[in-house]
Parts: sequence; structure tokens; C-alpha cells
Amino acid sequence: MRNLPITKLSMRGLHNKVNKMKFKTMTSLLLVTLATGSAAWAVTNAAPKSNMSAAQSSLLETKTPEYVILQPIDEATFSSETTASVKYLPIKEGAYFKKGDILLELDCRVQKAEYNKAIAQQKATSIALRSAKRLKSYDSISEYELVKARADAEMVDADVDKLSAIVDKCIIRAPFNGAVAGLKVHTHETVNPGDALMKIVNTDHIIIEMEVPSNWLQWLHINSSFNVYINEINKNIPAKIIRINPQIEPVSQTVKIIGEIGNTNDRLLPGMTGQASFTDNPTNKPATVKR
Repeated sequence: MRNLPITKLSMRGLHNKVNKMKFKTMTSLLLVTLATGSAAWAVTNAAPKSNMSAAQSSLLETKTPEYVILQPIDEATFSSETTASVKYLPIKEGAYFKKGDILLELDCRVQKAEYNKAIAQQKATSIALRSAKRLKSYDSISEYELVKARADAEMVDADVDKLSAIVDKCIIRAPFNGAVAGLKVHTHETVNPGDALMKIVNTDHIIIEMEVPSNWLQWLHINSSFNVYINEINKNIPAKIIRINPQIEPVSQTVKIIGEIGNTNDRLLPGMTGQASFTDNPTNKPATVKR
């Protein structure tokens, strides 16, 4: 059999067929990839809906939620008023206490001795002043001696007041019900004036702080009610506005509002987060959290 010559035309046809086959193969692969990606996207976006709680879903159905953070209505950081060692420290970080409980006691024996000395001097200057007044009535002493006796008594009285305040601060009592948020010292450690001792927060009264657009003041007012979904306890709690900051932030055009949580048996802690929904909100513009 004689081999037929391959012409340029037949070679061109062969290349065209190969290119068509490649195009079909690439098109098929692209369609498979798109179908797989669409299925994965659908599964990924459907998962959170199944994990969303009923309480959170009911909140989201009303209006766009405003993210909030819970804050204590009272908090205090105690510092030392004198140089002394820590004598008694019955509580630890995270411990709860009642109003009036002793939180910390310093060893203030030196300060108490100085206070007692000032008390004795106060008695002496008081008697000296009474004597000076009597002698002056008889014109037995000069006006200067009377003024000096009065000044000595006043200076000793001032020392007694100062030392009394220092001795009183040697025992720190809880000013409200709460918990210890931070402890800076340990038993037997020596502290100096100004050294931080501990930080406590009120856990009985929790407030909500957030910043909202200033144009919300058209409909937002004191006693406006709203609902708060607390993430940590997975529950909706009613609340209301108790204060509106009188000053608007000119750059961001926002205003800070403070809300009060209604009666609840749940233990709410400062730092918990959630979403607040205002049923009277005519817009869906989200608020920013004041941290």
C-alpha cells in the first residue's frame, strides 16, 4: 500500500478537532467546579441557622440588633494611705462579698501609736487654752500668749483628724455588694502610700452602655423600652433607657445612652455581651459599643 501524503489542509483539520476536544474538556471541568463550590457555599451558610438559639432568632426578627456590653453601676479601686504591711486578707480575686465585709486590713500599730500620742497632746492643749482664756480675763497674760495657746490647740486638732483618717483607712470595708475584680497585694507584703491594693465591682446592679446615632434622639427618650439578648446565658431580658448623655460626639455624630436591666433571677456579670433590639427603631442603622 502506498502512503498518501499529508497535506497542510488535513493537518489543519486535525488541529481543529484536538482544540475542540480540549475546549469541551475544560468546559466540563469548570461546570463541575462551580457546582461543587455552590453546594459547599450552601452548606456553609446553612450551618449557623441550625445553631442559632430560639431566643436569638426571635430578637433578630424584630430589628437589626445593637451590640452592647454590660457594665457595673459601681466600681472602686483602693490604694494605700500609708506605709504598712498587709495583716489580714480574707478574700481572693473573683470572690463575692457583702456590703460592710472586711476586705483588707493593714498592720497600723505605728500609726495608731501616733494617733494616741496626738490625742494626749489634744487634751493638754485644750486645758492650756482654757487656762489662757481665764488668765486673759484677769489681764494676767498678753494677747500673743492667748493667740499662741489657741493656735497650738488648733494644730493638734488637725493632727488628730489626719491620723484618725489614716487609721480608719487601715481597714477596708466593702461599700456595696460585689466581687473582687483584681487583687494587687498578698498577706505580709509591705505597701507604700499610693500603691494599688484591689479593684472591686458591684454585681447587684448592672447597666448597659452603648453609643447610637444622634438622630435617634428624634424617637429615643428616657424610659424607652428594649430587649437585650445576653450571649452568655442565651436569654432575652427586658431593659429601659435611664440616662442619655447630654453631649453629642461631633465627629462620629453619636450619643451615649445608658440602660437599666429589668428584674431577673439570672446572675449577670460585668463584661457580658449581647444584642439590644429597639422595637421603636424606625431605621436599621447599627450602634457601636462603648468599651
